[in-house]
Amino acid sequence: MPALLIFLLWTAVGVFIAVPDMVDGFQWNETIGKFVEAWSWALLTPAILLVDRKLTARYQSVVRVAAAHLVLSIPFSLVHTYLAGLILYPIPSVSWSPIRSTEFAVYFYLGGWGTYCAIIGVLQTFKYYNRYMSSQVELARVEKRFVESHLNALRLQLEPHFLFNTLNAISSELGADPELAREMIEDLAVLLRQSLDCQGSKEITLAQELALLDRYLAIQKLRFGDRIQVQIQVESATLSAMVPSMFLQPLVENAIRHGLEGRLNGGSILVSAEHVDDQLHIKVLDDGVGLPPLWGIETSAGLGISVTRERLRALYAEPGGHAFAVARRKGGGTEVAIRIPLHGNGAEARGIAA
Repeated sequence: MPALLIFLLWTAVGVFIAVPDMVDGFQWNETIGKFVEAWSWALLTPAILLVDRKLTARYQSVVRVAAAHLVLSIPFSLVHTYLAGLILYPIPSVSWSPIRSTEFAVYFYLGGWGTYCAIIGVLQTFKYYNRYMSSQVELARVEKRFVESHLNALRLQLEPHFLFNTLNAISSELGADPELAREMIEDLAVLLRQSLDCQGSKEITLAQELALLDRYLAIQKLRFGDRIQVQIQVESATLSAMVPSMFLQPLVENAIRHGLEGRLNGGSILVSAEHVDDQLHIKVLDDGVGLPPLWGIETSAGLGISVTRERLRALYAEPGGHAFAVARRKGGGTEVAIRIPLHGNGAEARGIAA
């Protein structure tokens, strides 16, 4: 296949250089002369490729490789001149054979020298392009590994925080209501098991994320009973959308701990999701005490907010790829609004949506 490819390539070159001579009329001896000139280079191409490979392996500098090829252009051009002359010599009508005429030998040599330089130029261009593309692919792999390691670090930072808070809540119920604490431990075990199932995935479907959130809410409902009401309003078409794993739990946890837990009458939380054009809009709303007067998202020390922001930045790094905002609600409470690209995971996602 390489030999056939080289032959076809140089045949195409022969056609390219022979066509201009056919404009004034077809002369078979001139045409065959152009093809023989091209096919002579086809015979020398394997040697040129072998020499170039050895030069590239020996010299790392492009300048040294170019200098070596400049020196080698002389013998290769001479070999091409006499090789074409030997092939054309048996054809008497080809009077410009370099073996028949010294004048044409100089013409053949200069033309061959220019062709050799062009071959090396094209060859180095392709090699540079391949190296460039290989470096870009490797750079993309390194960036992907960096993003994945960064996301894993963020998740490892978040999960102990969540586990500590939940265990602290369970311990507070052990003395007053051991049965309630036992049920909370069972729900926590199920939640951790489901979380481990999703640990290797940067993104999961919204349906899976809501299942994880439901287990967390089961623990909180055992603690607070009817004091906290949670509503989930999600369009069915968004259930197959891919979202960061366990990103709703810290937002709902913040709404409970900082917005509703300190109120005697509790409050309500609304989690909604809808698709707008090619984006997924998610909101977590509560009617709690709201944000402190001087609170700002850039200066917030809360782990849930900061880690969620970092995860969104890492997953959707393209300009305008996501939005994350925390604001006060009119009438009291807090609103967390998230916007991410709407995309699914193929057949599995369509099955969940169905």
